[in-house]
Amino acid sequence: MKMKRKLSIGSLGALALTLSSIAPASAQSVQSQTLQNLNLRTGPGTSYSIILTIKKGTIVEVVESSKNWTLVKYNNSIGYVSSNYLKNTSINNKPSENEDLPSNSLKLMECTTGNLNVRKGPSISDSIIGKLDKTDRVYISYNTSNGWTRIKYANGYGYVSSKYLKDINENTNVNLTMQCNVDSLNIRKGPDSTEPVLGRLKYKDKVNVVMNLTNGWSKINFNGGYAYVNTKYISNTVSTPSSPKFMKCNTDVLNIRSEPSKSEKIIGKLKKGEKVEVVYHLNSGWTRIKFNTSYGYVSSAYLI
Repeated sequence: MKMKRKLSIGSLGALALTLSSIAPASAQSVQSQTLQNLNLRTGPGTSYSIILTIKKGTIVEVVESSKNWTLVKYNNSIGYVSSNYLKNTSINNKPSENEDLPSNSLKLMECTTGNLNVRKGPSISDSIIGKLDKTDRVYISYNTSNGWTRIKYANGYGYVSSKYLKDINENTNVNLTMQCNVDSLNIRKGPDSTEPVLGRLKYKDKVNVVMNLTNGWSKINFNGGYAYVNTKYISNTVSTPSSPKFMKCNTDVLNIRSEPSKSEKIIGKLKKGEKVEVVYHLNSGWTRIKFNTSYGYVSSAYLI
């Protein structure tokens, strides 16, 4: 993880998160106890400034935990402490760096601008790992006091400027014809992935969307009644480049999957520097590419 070596007084004020400036994804409180006097820092590393020192044996509330650093609330402050000196740092319904959370545990919001950078950390100096298009919907983990929002992106998490996200109304009446932008999309009886499958949409199949729900599902007209599909896999138009667009793989080995999910079958691999033709990008952090005589999907975070 890239550490910031220098912090100005102004940036310290922005980074010193307060209890009222963060909105976690779940209301469930998880607590841990400090095993020694522990520095509360503005970032996840010893190069970050110390906000205050928490005494040994103090109970703190865990916001988010990873292998080395844990984001905690203590009194009216929030910051990072070393995970090695906390007792029982496991979390429930809180995102870790590599955890793939179910979508219904996070709040869904909509991007209000095109070409919005998704960054590795909550700063414009952090590296760009992807982009959002206008009306893309993302699941948020929490908001920071310096104007950033942590979102679920690709196989992990990223950060975007909070001012370009907006809430989605519970019953947003749409009544628009939209089309499927994946090879196969389940049509379900209810707005949940556990509901029975009533049918399937194929790539570019059109449906009439009655309304969008805040849990990431859309109500559609189906067989004289109603059914539901996952909102992130339908759109007004498939975002296809007007002319062939090629991108390069920027990791050593990148899996090409049959569908846009890391649980789907691997049908091929890309090597670092290898070029592929992009068909379109999905707001779930996946990109549809041309592969052999057909198509496949790769994580957008590893294309440049």
